[in-house]
Amino acid sequence: EDLGRMVLQRRLSTIASKADAPFIGAIAVSQDLLHSAHVVQIEANSETDKWQAALTTIDQEQRRI
Repeated sequence: EDLGRMVLQRRLSTIASKADAPFIGAIAVSQDLLHSAHVVQIEANSETDKWQAALTTIDQEQRRI
């Protein structure tokens, strides 16, 4: 799981570094929540008019993992 999350994080960072990126930055984290749930969270920042492209790109990359 950690390896997959790290690969996803690297892919998101690579995409964000491109000039035509749909998002400014993104991060993938995982944690145990109150010892009762394991949560994986993806956060991204995008320009207001690019949020749909950002969401689509992140969804595609997550599915590739």
